[in-house]
Amino acid sequence: MSIRTHGKIPFLNGTTGRLAVICGLVVAAVFLGSIVIMAGGGYDLYTLGVGFMAFAALAVLLCLTLEIPLIPLVRFAFIASFFFKGEANFFKVDELEDPSGFNISITLLTGLILLAHDLFAEKSVEKVFPVSFSILLAVLSFCAAVSVVYSGSTLLGWYSVWSLLTSILIAYVVASHFSQRERLIQLIIGVAIGVLFTGIVALSQYAFDFPTNLAFFGTGTEHESSGTQSEALSRVPAFLRTPNGMAWVMSTLVPLVIAPVICRVKSFTSPQRILLLAAGFAGAVAVILSLARGSWIGFFTALGLLVLFGWYRLSTFERRNYFVYASGAILLAGMLLTPFSDRIYERLTADDQGSASIRMPMMENAWSIIEENAFAGVGMNGYRTQMTKYDETGMFVSQAFPNPVHNVFAHITAEIGIPGGIAFCLLIVVALFECFKTMASHDRLLYALAFGAAIGMIAYVISGMKEPAALGSVRPPMRTGFLMLGTIMALSRMRRSTLI
Repeated sequence: MSIRTHGKIPFLNGTTGRLAVICGLVVAAVFLGSIVIMAGGGYDLYTLGVGFMAFAALAVLLCLTLEIPLIPLVRFAFIASFFFKGEANFFKVDELEDPSGFNISITLLTGLILLAHDLFAEKSVEKVFPVSFSILLAVLSFCAAVSVVYSGSTLLGWYSVWSLLTSILIAYVVASHFSQRERLIQLIIGVAIGVLFTGIVALSQYAFDFPTNLAFFGTGTEHESSGTQSEALSRVPAFLRTPNGMAWVMSTLVPLVIAPVICRVKSFTSPQRILLLAAGFAGAVAVILSLARGSWIGFFTALGLLVLFGWYRLSTFERRNYFVYASGAILLAGMLLTPFSDRIYERLTADDQGSASIRMPMMENAWSIIEENAFAGVGMNGYRTQMTKYDETGMFVSQAFPNPVHNVFAHITAEIGIPGGIAFCLLIVVALFECFKTMASHDRLLYALAFGAAIGMIAYVISGMKEPAALGSVRPPMRTGFLMLGTIMALSRMRRSTLI
């Protein structure tokens, strides 16, 4: 006699049977948890490996028992992982550096699952990246590896190369998996939920000083907090590690979630459009409470461009009252943001403890590094250890403020050389060019998202000109940059598929 009926296990068909299985899973979880604790006597990698396999096995079994679609669950876990710290560094060398060891993240693990699904379940073999984009990624990876070999960097350099490759893989997963209309909408909704969550957490940290002291999940370590004047100025990071990093991420993502509303994309339902608007407002609150002036510039520049060019693809009827509605929305947002006006005024007028004036000596130091190491740089993750050697500033800025230059382009060029720095800049140029090509599509969804992504990348560049970020960084801003690149390539892939 068969033990299956219509593809289902008979004793799981009833409520009692499923309840029994769930209770069994709880008991199994307790048992496996005990095994993990006992395994803790070994090294961290072994403990985490046992724990992850046990958790994954139980999660899959639970999904199968309750008939929960597994891939959609993994898909939203992948999107959510960009909004909190879900990573571990193994074989740590230095707690101060980024990454401080061999980095494994939830983003990477869930991304690999989605990639495997695309390759084996859907048997997707279509080209994901344009040729020019693939070549630039190859050049960037080559320059990163050469920089480590040429400079004789420590193990941290190779850990950074690994992190760069995982970031590229993450961009590939986004471009591959979300290049379908329904999934693309899910991606935007997921990002909007993440932005809304970040805004609410930032507001809670500002009003109630909660949640804080959760460095493992991304509220910032003691060093990260002191390094961004969080304690002195009551700045908030949400779960994105630093206030500046949080503002950089929010100013980049808000245009992406607001553009479909401005362009009146009917692919989103009314509740979804309300969610997108709420996320836009929450993101604005988060940027303001970060007190990151560079991201303020990027954010308000992005909003201005969105309003100015948002009418382009609207019909004559939709354009009629567009600027009236836009002006009303801006006025309403201004009124709702009034409670934070004192914070804005204080940040613009109060003493910034030399934060702005020290930028120029840091750029001079970075330029000295680039001049002396024009071809291969000082190696991935090597800026902090080498900056004192090339410091010729009068104030000896590398000791007065022992941090990398606050400019993502100078930081990357100093570490991997001018060819690598040019390749990184060209990646952004190619991405923007793909946005403009996609904006020629007659599909308003593709137009709106390409429009929002282009504005978001402009905001990303503006913020990056005042913030540090190494190419191999696992911090939210760099990972968000690759998320945006992957989203743009997903849009490009959809556009190319309509031309075939």
